[in-house]
Amino acid sequence: MAPNHPDAPPGERTDPWRSRRRRSKHTHPHSHPHAAQRHEGTSPSLADGVSLLGEYEGSGYKEPHYLARKANGGVVQLSHLLFLVADACDGRRDNGQIAAQVSERYGKTVTADNVETLLTKLRPIGVVTAADGSSPETPELDPLLALRWRTSLVGEQAVRRLTMPFRPLFLPPVIAAVVAGLIGFDLWLFFSHGLAQGLRQTIQGPTVFLLVAGLVVLSAGFHEVGHATACVYSGGQPGRMGFGVYLAWPAFYTDVTDAHRLPRAGRLRTDLGGIYFNAIFVLGLAGVWWGTRFEPLLLVAFLLQIEIVHQMLPFLRLDGYYVLSDIAGVPDLFKRIGPILRSTMPGRPKEKEVTELKRWVRSMVTIWVAVVVPILLFNLGMILVNAPRILATAWDEGAKLVYQMSRASAAMKAVDGLQLAFLAVPILGMAFTFVRVGQRALTGSWRWSAGHAGRRPLVALGWAAVIALLALAWWPDGRVTPYRPGEKGTLAQSVASLRAVGQGRPLIRSPHQAAMHPLSPVAPGTSAGDLARSPSSPAPAPAGTTDNPAPSQDSGGSAPSDSTSSPTPSATPSVSPSAEPTSTSTATPSATSSPTP
Repeated sequence: MAPNHPDAPPGERTDPWRSRRRRSKHTHPHSHPHAAQRHEGTSPSLADGVSLLGEYEGSGYKEPHYLARKANGGVVQLSHLLFLVADACDGRRDNGQIAAQVSERYGKTVTADNVETLLTKLRPIGVVTAADGSSPETPELDPLLALRWRTSLVGEQAVRRLTMPFRPLFLPPVIAAVVAGLIGFDLWLFFSHGLAQGLRQTIQGPTVFLLVAGLVVLSAGFHEVGHATACVYSGGQPGRMGFGVYLAWPAFYTDVTDAHRLPRAGRLRTDLGGIYFNAIFVLGLAGVWWGTRFEPLLLVAFLLQIEIVHQMLPFLRLDGYYVLSDIAGVPDLFKRIGPILRSTMPGRPKEKEVTELKRWVRSMVTIWVAVVVPILLFNLGMILVNAPRILATAWDEGAKLVYQMSRASAAMKAVDGLQLAFLAVPILGMAFTFVRVGQRALTGSWRWSAGHAGRRPLVALGWAAVIALLALAWWPDGRVTPYRPGEKGTLAQSVASLRAVGQGRPLIRSPHQAAMHPLSPVAPGTSAGDLARSPSSPAPAPAGTTDNPAPSQDSGGSAPSDSTSSPTPSATPSVSPSAEPTSTSTATPSATSSPTP
């Protein structure tokens, strides 16, 4: 379930090309703008794909802000004067005619030279054509926490047709009925019926698991229809719907950038339209359950409500982030983190990005920064310190799945393959995210130190310390072991394990070893350092199994005998475990015998 503004994430759609700004290859070589325009004899016009959205209503800024959308989906903020100049650039008027029209609408005299100066501000951000009449390049947006590798699935006109039957769902009486129905359903589900049977049937039936996964994917698409329908109901024009990757997870998206020009109420309706449609989907599942009594549907209904809570967290570019952004009237919250932190340093003046906000908005955004920054840093630190153990645990679980897939039926192979993908995607996403964070941090620190003799050695020393700490935390020794039953994995235990650097060997097992020898539990409070010094041995294989299962007829071996030796009864009764088959579908227990006393 993707953020609802994937094509224009707030950090990029509202900022005038602060990141990845580059000079157009069509820019005229003459340095003086007057000479360039007179030489070419062209009249300025809007760049290809640029549309003016108008005033940003409900803004959290002291002065009104106006919006223009570029061809790549990015939206930039303009002052009133810059917006009027851009609006007058139609490719027919020269600077003098533009100045006359702007003066009439602005209420103050604007000269042709003023217009040329303003055009030098609009051209670098890709709003108007270059001096030679060409449109500037519009590279893809590249914010850190944005949807990537987007692929369009439904065109703009098809999206509008798709929303038509759902528009009445936003009538106030319908909204009230949905909210009341959801509350009643939850009271019944959690306090009367329960989820045990839905969970049991899903785990025991591989085809049921696939059905549950399919319903979750279907609800994600319906979530995006909710954003598009809310945008249309509020008076906006939604764009394409498609598919991409957010951080590490596949996600659907809907282009609702046009919601920027809506009043605050319309923007909030668009932001909340996705989770509102999740609630409708939940009630639909409840209705189907009423007719079929198929318990896994109730499990899906529960999972979708967990997703609603997740979507409302304002820490990533999810629905909750956009709700907070539209309440404050500041659509680029992540871009405010740096200026707010720098403005809190003693002796430094407050930056423009902070002072331009209204007082109550500044307080609200500052509180958001004070909450988000520690949470993000804490999670970053926990993942970095525990990365070797996370990778080792993922490897061990993946090895078990590979072993099971090699011996499972077709249905179980599909389930195990899906679980293997769910296991691999977050690991790949984590690696990709940290590489990008490192690149951004390295580039930013190097730019910050450029031209300052005292800063460059400080930056070099800081990065040397970071590399040394990562080498200490990631050294391939006995600490590289999967998490075992009984381990808590607290931050204190992870830091304490650094004392065991260089002791022991990594525990990286083959699929057969991982499947046949479960890791033994450890005593509470045991750290990875303790395991490195004195690694616990794997638990014994389950009764009735061996390290080398008897070959089946398909592999060329003889079929195992169905008979087993029975223990001879003794005078003293004793209890011994009975032989049980392994969890894999083709593994057959070998014959065992009990000694005669």
